[in-house]
Amino acid sequence: MQHTPVATAIGVELGSSSVTLSIRRGDQESEIRCLDGEATLEAVLDRVRAARDEAGGAVPVGFAVPASWGPARRQELAYLAGEAGLGEVEIMAAPEAAAICYTEGLGRELAPGAGLAVCDLGARTFDVSVLVRGEEEFQHRASASTAEVGGREFDQLLFAYLSGRYRDTDPEFWDKVDAPANAEEEALRTALLGEIRAARELISKRPRAGVPLPVGERDLHLTRDEVESCIRQLVDQAADLVVGAIAEAGAAVTGLILVGGASRTPLLAAVLAERTGLEPAVPAFPEAALADGARIVALANAPAVEADGRPRRKAARRIGVLAAVLLPLVAAGAVFGNQLGGDDRPEASASTSPEPSPTPATSDTASSTDEAGGSGVGGQEAPGSPQAVASDEEEDEATASETADDSPEESATAGTVPEVTGMTANAAEDALNGAGFTEVAREGEQEGLFGPWYDDCEVIEQEPAAGEQHALGDPITITYSYSGSDPSVCD
Repeated sequence: MQHTPVATAIGVELGSSSVTLSIRRGDQESEIRCLDGEATLEAVLDRVRAARDEAGGAVPVGFAVPASWGPARRQELAYLAGEAGLGEVEIMAAPEAAAICYTEGLGRELAPGAGLAVCDLGARTFDVSVLVRGEEEFQHRASASTAEVGGREFDQLLFAYLSGRYRDTDPEFWDKVDAPANAEEEALRTALLGEIRAARELISKRPRAGVPLPVGERDLHLTRDEVESCIRQLVDQAADLVVGAIAEAGAAVTGLILVGGASRTPLLAAVLAERTGLEPAVPAFPEAALADGARIVALANAPAVEADGRPRRKAARRIGVLAAVLLPLVAAGAVFGNQLGGDDRPEASASTSPEPSPTPATSDTASSTDEAGGSGVGGQEAPGSPQAVASDEEEDEATASETADDSPEESATAGTVPEVTGMTANAAEDALNGAGFTEVAREGEQEGLFGPWYDDCEVIEQEPAAGEQHALGDPITITYSYSGSDPSVCD
């Protein structure tokens, strides 16, 4: 049946220090937006929805998220995106989004079995990942990261260089910006760092750039040689990580792509070419490369429009010979129970979940639920079925008999606190109760948009520490992470 392809799509990169949108309408140039001042994921999704409405309403949206995001964090993003009115969205890890930008956005060849080094130089970090192209997906082989290399660290080094070079011209000014004593002087330093960043970015295209001072009429200058001399050591450090990751991957790496705003630095491409023997590919707008990759996937997997105007969902559409790297959307009831981010797990016994959560009858959802540990798929008995209940009752009776035979004559009054960090809040409390500690208090700690990231309801701290001896009646406090606005979702 004939259909008209969707021509507009939006890609979103949820970065470590920023949020970038790539909006493309048909054959027009992509519009790039950097969202500043958004402190929560909900606020970002509101801005994305507004951009979607501007672009025409029913526009596919794709997200590139940090590779460190686990399934729970991704599932929450899918859920919140639906709640924000975005409908179904595509979600993929940032390195895969960069790989799609390399093969589909830039049209570079990457044969099956060949490796691609993704080098992401952002404002705060440098990350490298090595992916190998399979027949239907990219395989992650190696990665490395450092917070010591980034655009802001470049700017601090250039700031120190200019301070030393020009101090004699205005000692009072440099004293203020070197060690701000109040909010006004801090704002002065911030403004100067902004000018330095602008000059550094301009030098990626020119051999020289001015650095206007925030006060007075004096302008400073930086040359490309000066910039490269200041940042050379950090660039070499980044190159060491790339070489190490390529060696660790154990694959024939034939491509390298630079993404992230600071990757425009010419020295980075030159050093990586020299150290790896690969010619780095640099997109026209490297700061939007990850958002572009997510946008391409969203467009490829968007609903087609039939001749009669009705939407029709495509089966997972290939991009070249690659399947789009997607996170199948699991029904909110199957993943979260009645509350977003709840600790209910699919592997819970029938006695604790007497009624199975309803799930849509789609192959994607069924497969995702099964992979997550759900039952009732692939020949297993569904929770709540007569066979499952009977089996659980027999196991409970056997367990009770063994417990009765092994029970001590006298009850213990003290015990060793078990390690529960990394568990879900519910599982941690069960483990503590099982060890005899019944006074368990929970405290929620809201996860910031830019990390550090944990799975929803994951225990990130416990007090007292694991291994300590305490009376069983002593209180034990577990602190768990949550990404929404309501910490009670983990109760």
